[in-house]
Amino acid sequence: MRHHQTIRSAHQRRGVITPLAAGVLLVVLAGIALIINRLWLDAASLEVTTCIETAVLAAGHEMVSDELIKDQPDYETLMQRAEHSANEALKLNSVAGQQVGIQLTKGENLLFGKSVPVVETGGRRFLQTEHEPRSIQIQTQSPGRIANPVAEFLSDLTRSHVGTAGAQIQATLDNHVRGVRPFENVAVPAYPLAILKTDPSGKHTQTWELQIDQKQGKDEYRYDPETKTVSKGSDGIPEIILTGKPRRGEISDANMQILDFGSHFNTDTVMQQILSGLTRKNLKQFQGELLFDAGPLPVKCSPNIENGEQDAFQEMIGQCRICFLYDQLEEQSGSFEGTAFCTNMVGGRIMAVQRLDNQACEIILQPGVLSSRSVVLAAPEDETSLIQPVQKIEQTVNKVGQTAGLKESNQNKYIYKLYLTQ
Repeated sequence: MRHHQTIRSAHQRRGVITPLAAGVLLVVLAGIALIINRLWLDAASLEVTTCIETAVLAAGHEMVSDELIKDQPDYETLMQRAEHSANEALKLNSVAGQQVGIQLTKGENLLFGKSVPVVETGGRRFLQTEHEPRSIQIQTQSPGRIANPVAEFLSDLTRSHVGTAGAQIQATLDNHVRGVRPFENVAVPAYPLAILKTDPSGKHTQTWELQIDQKQGKDEYRYDPETKTVSKGSDGIPEIILTGKPRRGEISDANMQILDFGSHFNTDTVMQQILSGLTRKNLKQFQGELLFDAGPLPVKCSPNIENGEQDAFQEMIGQCRICFLYDQLEEQSGSFEGTAFCTNMVGGRIMAVQRLDNQACEIILQPGVLSSRSVVLAAPEDETSLIQPVQKIEQTVNKVGQTAGLKESNQNKYIYKLYLTQ
């Protein structure tokens, strides 16, 4: 009798332990699933962020255009190009091994505007406007739960969107430029070339101020950003004719100078700088940077353009690079070399190169717009006056989207730095 009761008790204990073990196993598996889901979300969120960053930077690069220096820039065309480039960039990236099936649309999840400071936060705020936009913002979530079976189960179970990765990224174009500073393996996209800014003596009419700023230059060449080629024709942007020293001329007869950035005017070194830009090694004598906010920068110069250097300029036709402006020249006694006092930087695109009968090199150059990571920025002088409550900032935007209350000064119209701001 006792034996029979013992066997029955054992059966009862097994009946209790089995569902308890199943429950514990379910809790453990659910915990593992949540951990896997968390790891997946972290990885997917990073991939989504990288994709969106790539897209917003691609859009920003389209906004850096020669269109900005025309009398009436076509911002609508620039924004359309930016939208196209952003979508193309998304197609080239993937999340969890799948393409990001997001369609970016201007005014919906692809926004254009300005980055403005706000007193309440001490930071900056994105202000949406299509009037002279300088910032681009993408607001999006990855559609569905890409390749995430855990999220599929949890979402079906809880009727929520847990496991969906998304991102909100912003990029800004800033042209409050102090100078340039190359860093390791990244050269400044600049020619060792200085252009005469002004000539009070009146000897030269081919100066940047007259031909470009005052738009007295001819408009005989055009650059096609789609094909990246130069052709004859008008595009609304004037050119300046740069001429080196003629055979029996003086240094002051030229309105352009080759600058000595560690080259000592060695032709091979100058050619390398023309083709590849200025490195940290090239700027060693300038402490590795070129800054123009403390006055003119004296640089040794030469008006002679050697054949190899001319060939290098010829090879760079259509490429936009940083050039330097000088307004004062000191000649070196007994030599054709001298010192150019450089006051600022501009963007220049070579449209044509030729050797004249008097052996002087002639370059036809058109101003252009470019961006570079090597740009050194300065805070706007009116930064403190821009710090306003959010409501006041919004009031400065009128019906056509103009930010009339946001003063802009000391900006370089040719050179920008594009960077992520959110």
